[in-house]
Amino acid sequence: MVSIILDSNSTIASSCCQTYLTVNVLHWPLTSKSCVVFYEPLTHWYYQGVCVVHEMMSSVLQLVNILYIPKRMFGSWRQMKRVGVCQSTGIQMAGSHIRHFHSTPHTSAEITAPQPSTTKTIKQVIEDLTRKVGAAKSFTHVIDRSSLLKLIPQSPDELPPRRMMDSWDSAIIPLGSEERLREKYVTFMGGVRVGRLLEDLDVFAVWLCYKHISNPRQTADLPSPYSIVTALVDRIDFDQGATLRPDQDIRMSGHVSWTGKTSLETIIKIEQLADGVWKQVTRAVFVMVARDPLNQGSAPVNPLVCETSKEKEIFHAGEVNKLQRKLIDAESLFKIPPNESEKTLVHQLFMGLTNPKERSFAFKSRPDNSVCMKDTKLKNLIICHPEDRNRFKKVFGGFIMRQAYELGWACAYTYSKQRPRVLHIDDILFRSPVEIGSLLYLNSQVVYTEGQHMQISTKASVVDVVTGSTNLTNIFHFTYEVDQPVPTTIPETYHEAMMYLDGRRHYQLVRGMRKFYGQGENPADTPI
Repeated sequence: MVSIILDSNSTIASSCCQTYLTVNVLHWPLTSKSCVVFYEPLTHWYYQGVCVVHEMMSSVLQLVNILYIPKRMFGSWRQMKRVGVCQSTGIQMAGSHIRHFHSTPHTSAEITAPQPSTTKTIKQVIEDLTRKVGAAKSFTHVIDRSSLLKLIPQSPDELPPRRMMDSWDSAIIPLGSEERLREKYVTFMGGVRVGRLLEDLDVFAVWLCYKHISNPRQTADLPSPYSIVTALVDRIDFDQGATLRPDQDIRMSGHVSWTGKTSLETIIKIEQLADGVWKQVTRAVFVMVARDPLNQGSAPVNPLVCETSKEKEIFHAGEVNKLQRKLIDAESLFKIPPNESEKTLVHQLFMGLTNPKERSFAFKSRPDNSVCMKDTKLKNLIICHPEDRNRFKKVFGGFIMRQAYELGWACAYTYSKQRPRVLHIDDILFRSPVEIGSLLYLNSQVVYTEGQHMQISTKASVVDVVTGSTNLTNIFHFTYEVDQPVPTTIPETYHEAMMYLDGRRHYQLVRGMRKFYGQGENPADTPI
């Protein structure tokens, strides 16, 4: 794999057998495994995702993967080299058009999973996790974890490297054999509650991180000094056409795929037994953070070593995931204005609600088969009881995800008048923990629609009953699909227009129509 920095002064030279890219008088061979990194805007090279460079340049670029990085994100050539962007960016060339199939790059490579002699259930994982952290058995039972602070290393250098196989594990949700458990997971329409699976995924991601951590300071008789918390659910994709049955076992398996100084990325896949064969239903990427025993500061984690080419590919994908999150954050609507195509779109929406011939800014009747965005809201208020706690006596993140997902599903159901199917869950951000006894306010809204798809944004906030103020704790983004086209949601204010554009960005990222926001987009919803 070769990473190449291309500036606006670069030229192309070719020979009979090999094509070279000239960069600062240095010649780099281009192969199908190369990655070209643009750190100049080069707006004259791209227009709405179409490559308009010279024919020779276009033919060369078909050989490589391309990643656009705004120059302001990096200060020097040395920093760019350290990024180590690789082939797994997921950006591909097709003719002169560039398509980005996944906003969060992932690789099809998987580590060779061992065959366990016995497979534990998710209930056993929860029991093992409770023992691992030495959690209190009841809400009224108080455990002082301050004595464990001395067991936290000062840096990752004090910890032994770990392999991906060290954290690999699997667990069964025994729906096929345990009828009482099945009642918790079955929907009123005979399917499986995705919200329950989100709870299990969150627990399993935490368990994989604890399996990864090996601390020489800790003895077998002491609980782990680490507090592992969920920072972000990067992406959960549901396979097209895949359905979950409530009468068949479900298997979760995964491992830690990337580590930073104090953060870990885990990849988990969910499969269900069908005709004696395990078939994948969904794949999830969680980003976790290691904290000290009191959850007041960060804690270093073991570095991850890669032993095979597959593991290196998986690890590099984690590096690119981190980079892309930074790039997306850098182009957030809270930091920079909308791009030109988005400004044009907002103006077109405005023109559709006014009377341009009369030169009047007064609203006219909205277009046919449309709904005002303000009328798409669905809200809920939840009292957080002790039974909803995690092992550190905060509200369990999986519980919040389940409540947000089910409210988002109900919002999509009432809006479309059809049974929605979830396609993507992405960018679930955990801003701050929720205390037991809090009033959790959930607000779900349809922020963007296209054809048969709806983009739902759900926000969770803690309500202060004394002052009436709210503190935003979580943000969720869901993409749903129905059988028939849905009404168009129409923003009426600038605030709603920004929500509309943000929802559109999330939708186009997960549907594969948009690369980074500065790179243009494909206007059509091409099935993936």
